[in-house]
Amino acid sequence: MFVLDSIGFVNTGLPLIVLGVLAVLLPRLVVDGDTRSHGKVAAGIGVCAVILFAVGYAVSYVLTHTRGVHAMALGSSPELGSALWVHSRLSLMAAIVWAPILGLVWFGQAQGVEARRGQDLVARGR
Repeated sequence: MFVLDSIGFVNTGLPLIVLGVLAVLLPRLVVDGDTRSHGKVAAGIGVCAVILFAVGYAVSYVLTHTRGVHAMALGSSPELGSALWVHSRLSLMAAIVWAPILGLVWFGQAQGVEARRGQDLVARGR
């Protein structure tokens, strides 16, 4: 296995903080704040997860490239598929941080949907 560098603030802490902040803020931009549909919330959270995976992939690529290693030549062989797998794996490892945060944001969004549905029922007089 390829070891990039030891754990430090610039190559580990800062990217995880950025991904965590994005996991909190991104759903506010993607999911409609007035929706009454759990399906739309779930779809928005799914889009956010894909975006966060892509950002994690990009961060892995950039950090590897700035260390002087050609980012697409990593792995056991110089094939493109191997490099894609290495960066995908590193991006999925970062999901250990942002996935629980995104799950909590999803829970909060779902509570908002239920609150709006309840307000609608009260407004109709039921």
